[in-house]
Amino acid sequence: MKQNEFQIDLLDARLEGSQYDFVLDNAAFQQIDGLVTRGNVKAHVACTRVGQSGIQFQIHSEGVVYVPCDRCLADVELRIDTTDELTVRLGDTYEDDGDVVTVPQSEGLLDISLPIYEFVVLSMPLRRIHEPGKCDNAMMEVFDEHQAARSSREDAQDDDSNPGDVATDSRWDALKNIQFNN
Repeated sequence: MKQNEFQIDLLDARLEGSQYDFVLDNAAFQQIDGLVTRGNVKAHVACTRVGQSGIQFQIHSEGVVYVPCDRCLADVELRIDTTDELTVRLGDTYEDDGDVVTVPQSEGLLDISLPIYEFVVLSMPLRRIHEPGKCDNAMMEVFDEHQAARSSREDAQDDDSNPGDVATDSRWDALKNIQFNN
């Protein structure tokens, strides 16, 4: 990945109305070093407004990313289709307060790869798991063995009720019957 591949010149007089196309591929995701390590996301960036308050970018990202499954740790494919806005202004120092990014006027360059990446990650579901039956079989066998061993230990503890045992809060008893089948 080239150093300036994702840079937008904020000092360009023709910036308003400009449109850019970027692709975050495996190399870009690995360089960012975050949750997503591979994928292919195409981002279309349109400059919609330049004014006193700054520069408004509308970013439409579409593609696919791969992240570890929360259940079996094998890669799960997630489809991405999100449209977000980023406001950028020029200032003295770099600042990122979430809603507005300030870029030093002396530099005048915005690396758009990280904001695109952040919008991609924010569009992913909180729980990232395979469809039922699609998880890694070897990992699920280990998981099932662990669950069986844990259940047998809990059953043995329930059978060994000693008069000296500390009573548990009855509000927690209902949780013992929860089955985790997803």
